Amino acid sequence: MSIDLTDDNLIPDLSNASSSVPCPIPAQSSSTQVTYTSTSIKRGLRHDKSHYKILSNPSKRATASCWAKFSLPAVRISDEKEAKFSIIKGFASCNSCFETYFYNDSSTTNLNSHRCPMEHQQGQLTFKSSENPLRSTIGAKLLKKKKEDIKKLCANWVPCSMRPFSIVTDPGFKQILQECLTIGRDLRSEGELAIDDLLPSDRTVRNDVDRAAQHERNLLKIKLVAAADDYRLSISPDIWSDKYRNISYLGATAHFVDDNGIYHYFDLFCSEFKSKNKTAVNVLKMLEAQLAVFGLKELMDKITFVTDRGANFIKALMAFRVLLCVAHRLNNVLKKTFYQEISKKKTIVSPGKILTTSTSVCRTEITPTKTEMTTITTRTFAQASPEGNEEDIDDKNDIDTEESSDDDNDDDDDVVDYTSTTIANLPPPAKAILDMIKDCKSLVKYVKKANLNRELQLEREKQNINNSINGEDPPSTTNNSSKAATLHQSSVVRWLTLCDLLESLKSAESILFHVLKDHHQRQRLQKINFNMVERLIAFLAPWKNVLKEVQVGNSPSLHCVLPCITYLREQMINGEKKERGGMKFFYKRAIQLLDNMFKLEDDHIRASFLHPNYKQLRGATKSQIKSCHAYCRGLVLPDTTGDDPVISEKDICEPPSKKSKFMLQLMDKKETVKEPGMSEIDRYNALTVEEEYTNPLTFWQQQHIQLAYPTLYRLAKRTFAVPCSSAAVERQFSAAGQIVTQRRSNLDPSTVNNLIFLRSIENSKRQI
Repeated sequence: MSIDLTDDNLIPDLSNASSSVPCPIPAQSSSTQVTYTSTSIKRGLRHDKSHYKILSNPSKRATASCWAKFSLPAVRISDEKEAKFSIIKGFASCNSCFETYFYNDSSTTNLNSHRCPMEHQQGQLTFKSSENPLRSTIGAKLLKKKKEDIKKLCANWVPCSMRPFSIVTDPGFKQILQECLTIGRDLRSEGELAIDDLLPSDRTVRNDVDRAAQHERNLLKIKLVAAADDYRLSISPDIWSDKYRNISYLGATAHFVDDNGIYHYFDLFCSEFKSKNKTAVNVLKMLEAQLAVFGLKELMDKITFVTDRGANFIKALMAFRVLLCVAHRLNNVLKKTFYQEISKKKTIVSPGKILTTSTSVCRTEITPTKTEMTTITTRTFAQASPEGNEEDIDDKNDIDTEESSDDDNDDDDDVVDYTSTTIANLPPPAKAILDMIKDCKSLVKYVKKANLNRELQLEREKQNINNSINGEDPPSTTNNSSKAATLHQSSVVRWLTLCDLLESLKSAESILFHVLKDHHQRQRLQKINFNMVERLIAFLAPWKNVLKEVQVGNSPSLHCVLPCITYLREQMINGEKKERGGMKFFYKRAIQLLDNMFKLEDDHIRASFLHPNYKQLRGATKSQIKSCHAYCRGLVLPDTTGDDPVISEKDICEPPSKKSKFMLQLMDKKETVKEPGMSEIDRYNALTVEEEYTNPLTFWQQQHIQLAYPTLYRLAKRTFAVPCSSAAVERQFSAAGQIVTQRRSNLDPSTVNNLIFLRSIENSKRQI
């Protein structure tokens, strides 16, 4: 690169040009007379970096301190590979913000008085050691003293106001303090400033929250309407009640894919459900009212609703497209496997009849029949497990002593219906496992009520100290040692928490022995077979992996269903082959219940096909694969030229660096599937994908993929807008539970709704 200081008449006049579209540089011509201004130069430096740049002042007389922040603007005068730039005389530009000033060699007043906004945004207190080393030392000591004062104030504030220690690292708290520092610098010449002159009242903050929520709703409304109009919007509704005033709330999350193929989700609303009865009519009326706020009431027929099998929601959404929550269904399968469900109805349909009735609601097909509604309405479970009504068996059979009893029946597995086996007819080894689960729950309940968890922590700390003295490594845990020693309770509603309960028991086995011995309760531990505990953990581990994947909320999840169910079925079959006795019975029962109670929908198959790493559809039947391909081949979409803009390189998201190891092992092998023909579907099937995508939309955001498969791209945006579970709305209720606390139980429900909505909006902005 060469610098020419002679020709300064090559700059076009940009004073009348648009600030966002810089004027192109004409071909070099010595006869063209051009003018320039400080505004046009600044605009060129900011928006046309290929033709404008800043260069260091080559003059030896440029010794003033301002030249550390300023340089000379230059314009490109050659289109050759080795670009030539000519310095624009009489101007100087800031290196950070490109603010441009007139200057001459005899005066740099304008440059010295410049206050760069970019440096103010950084908010860092800097001390110019080059100008005054003594001042820098004094400033550093003063800063250290002020930091100590802030630390003491925080140490007083946290206990007095009962705030968490982590509040000092809260991003919002830091933003407020940073703004205060900026205000202090800007107004330092205005005299003393009291904090009460800046801080608003609580009523003012609440009113501003209301205004901000309304403003953000208006902005989001435009995006939601556009997505819904193209079938790229799904909504997950549910009902929740706070535990302090028992106010019921109807909450919903919105999931959609925008025109650029980017996935978004928001907590749409969490509004008070004022009707006394939560009937289908009242639910639909409330849902329509809330969707009308976002202009979606008239577009409900284009929205996919994801919900659990609550009878009121199923009936309320009968006229719309519905996909049932996968996580809830798998949880129900697991509960039923271990006899944890009890219907409140007096007339109980036999398990065999229940399982042969389909309870699925297809997204694009007909809604549930009356028979299906009957099945769904029996989905109400008591909190206590059924074996709680059985008398405790003091002289229990050893769980492993009668394991051979199942061996004679192995040849009859094809005709035995394990789903209809009642507790009374259970084989003794299987009954012993249920009794042991009850004993495990009873032990954890006793430890909690007797306040022994703290003793377990102290005993674990004592053990770790002794191990370190003896030179032994402490046991490795995912949590710290204190948390690893405590016992975790399980919930019937989320029955997979039994896995956490069993894992906590296993990790605290040796410590429990000493603690229970001191309390003369060692017999509680003697009832538990820890070998069987390990085998139960191994049984539950695949379910835990699968439920974790299908409950993802910040990225597409519908494609996970087919590979996860295939993996789960394979794990149950392999476990059944290895196990004997009671555990063998539960493996067989789980396999049959999974086959009978869970149905793979067309949406699940289609989503896996549209994921480049799962498009071979491993685990699907031949008819399902054929149906999926036929649907995609026969898909006739209207011409959308101009609807789907081309994605620029800066908008293409790179695959996340951290990938789920569990889902990676379920991906297709690096194979090429070839079929005759040159249709879009055939070309996609024959495509060999080397990259591993945790988010399938990352694949579809690539411009060459969109051009090669335009129909599949649009179908992918519609398909991946639908989550496979309603876990996102459950997380919304968890957040609402942290807002409506005992200290803030008097919050108005409308304020709770605004807080939940704004929280979701801000979280979304931080992820961009």
